[in-house]
Amino acid sequence: MLPSSLTVSLSITVLGLLSVAAFLWAWFSGQFDDIERQGMIPLDDDDMNVLRPWETAAQRAAREARFGPSRPAGPGAWGGRS
Repeated sequence: MLPSSLTVSLSITVLGLLSVAAFLWAWFSGQFDDIERQGMIPLDDDDMNVLRPWETAAQRAAREARFGPSRPAGPGAWGGRS
């Protein structure tokens, strides 16, 4: 029983250290510097101008100041009828 538990313990330790090393490499190489911009990458530029009925007036004003005026949702965009 000792050899198998030693193998499992060493494997878990090595995998844990590898994951910590990968995280530290990402941290120090700047992967987490601009999370908000990276979160917007999957969105199309037009997606930021679509009117969102659930936004508050302050949220809408901040989005319009950053991305331009809103427009109504078209078919298939943010709940627009398809």
